[in-house]
Parts: sequence; structure tokens; C-alpha cells
Amino acid sequence: MKIIITERQYRQYKSLLEQSVYDEEDDDDDNYLNNYRSAEPFDKEGMVVKGEVSSIPIKFTYSEENVNDNNETEYFGEIQFYGDEFLGIIVTDKRGYLIDVDFYSTLSDDDVRLQKVLKDMNPKIYYEFEHWLDSDVIPQIQD
Repeated sequence: MKIIITERQYRQYKSLLEQSVYDEEDDDDDNYLNNYRSAEPFDKEGMVVKGEVSSIPIKFTYSEENVNDNNETEYFGEIQFYGDEFLGIIVTDKRGYLIDVDFYSTLSDDDVRLQKVLKDMNPKIYYEFEHWLDSDVIPQIQD
């Protein structure tokens, strides 16, 4: 689409541009971008990832992470599943692949592990849980 304007309209438009603050905003945009790049990383503490495992709602709440001596990343958090709360850890290698999971019940005095609960329900449910961690949780909590 072409727009044809007169020379007078062009001069008016040009003077409006010269009087405008667009030039100042461009500098501000550059400063904003530089400030954004140098800003502190996003604080993920308290981030919630919801899903379903075998049609049962599940929720992971991120707490913190740590890189151990083996260059593995440990993500700590809480999982709510099947009316219970489990605290524990998700361990990934340096590429972000799931290595290990260990969550224990906070509501029971016995040694109740989420992994065992899922495997006792049905081994396929445990693999569905691992897939949920791989496909939903880990990508969201990684930097």
C-alpha cells in the first residue's frame, strides 16, 4: 500500500518527529535492555508446576537448587499427590536429563517414599511420573 502526501504534509510530519521524544525513548530502550541483561536471575523459589499422573492431580513446588561435586544439579521441592505431601529431590545431569528422584512423606512417621507409593499403585504410574518430571517440571525449573 502506498500513501501519497504533499510536501507540506511531509514537512509537518518531519517537524513532529524532530520535536518528539522518540530519540530519547530509543536510548531508554537500549538502557532497559542492558539493565535487563545484567539483572539478577529470576527467583524461582515457590514456583508451582501442576499436572496429572494417571488422572490423579499432582503439584510440584520448587524450593532451591544445588550443583553437587559430580556436576549434577539437585532440585529440592515439595510434591503434593494423592492427599499426601512429599519433600525431596530431583537430580539431573549437566545436560538436564533425569538421573534420580527421592521424595519422602511429611505426613507419615513411617518411611513412606513417593517412588514406592507410585510403584505399588502400578509400575506404569511411576514411569508416567518420571515422564511428567522430564517433560514438565525439569524444563520449567532449569535456568
